[in-house]
Amino acid sequence: MEANDTPSPTALLAAAARAAHALVDAPPLLLEDPAARALCTTGDASPLDFQLAQPGVPVLAAARVSACARARHADDVLVARRARQVVVLGAGLDTTTHRRPAPGRRFWLVDLPDVLTWRARLLARAGLPEAGVPVPADLGGAGWFDALVDAGLDPHVPVVAVWLGVGMYLEPDACRALLASVAALPAGSTLVLDHVLPADERDAAGAAYAAAVAAFAGRHGEPWRTAASAATVRDWLTDTGWAVADERDEADAVPPGFWDAQPHLRPMRLVRLVTATLTAPA
Repeated sequence: MEANDTPSPTALLAAAARAAHALVDAPPLLLEDPAARALCTTGDASPLDFQLAQPGVPVLAAARVSACARARHADDVLVARRARQVVVLGAGLDTTTHRRPAPGRRFWLVDLPDVLTWRARLLARAGLPEAGVPVPADLGGAGWFDALVDAGLDPHVPVVAVWLGVGMYLEPDACRALLASVAALPAGSTLVLDHVLPADERDAAGAAYAAAVAAFAGRHGEPWRTAASAATVRDWLTDTGWAVADERDEADAVPPGFWDAQPHLRPMRLVRLVTATLTAPA
C-alpha cells in the first residue's frame, strides 16, 4: 500500500496486530480476526508482514496485546448486552461487524470521509462485504449524532457505542465534548472506551511502547494529544451523565492463564478500558 493510499496508518497497524495474533501467539487467544487479515493483504506491503516475520519484537508484540485486548473487551460487552444497535466511533479498519454479527444487530461506522472511502476500497479489494452503515463525520466537531439518526439509528433504542483507539488523537476538551455528545443516546445505552494513562502512571513496558507508537503516529499525521488519569476520565464521564460500570487495565482484560501461555506477549501498563452506562436521558 502506498503512503498516500493510507489516510490512517495507525488503523492499519491495529488491523495487522489483530490479524497476526491468531497466527503467531499461543492459546488461549483473545480473538481471531480473519477479516483483518484479509484487509491487510490487499496491497504489496503491509505491517502484517513484519508481525509474521518478527513476532517477538517487543513493539510488535505489545501492539498485538493492545489491539486484541481492547477488541476482545468490546466484543464481550456486545455479547453481554445483547446489543441490537452498535455504533463504532472512529471506525478505521474496525472489524467488529465481521467478528460479532447477530440476528437483529445493526452497526453504524463513524469516521472521517476519506477514512471511510479507504476502508470501503480495502474491503472491496479483499472481497469482504461492508456489514455496517458508514457515517462520514468528524468526531471532533458537531453534527455527527444527527448524521447517525439520518443514517437509520433509532434514537429510542439503547445503543452500545464503541470508542477505542481514538481518544489519544483528540484534545482533552474534544474528548470531554464527545462524551457529552454520546450522552444524547437513550437511557440504557453503554459506552466502551479506552484511554492512555499519563507518563507517571505507566510502567517501563508501557512507556517504551508509548514512545515508539506515539512517534510513529506523529510522523504520519496522527499525533497523540491526550493522556488522562483514571480519575480524570471518571470525572469526565460523571460530569457528562455517564456511570462507570467497569474499569480495568488493558493487561487485566485477558482470560485466566493467558500470560503464562504466551512466548512473546507481556503485560504492560499504558491503557485503561472503561465501560459506562447511561442511566437517565441526557
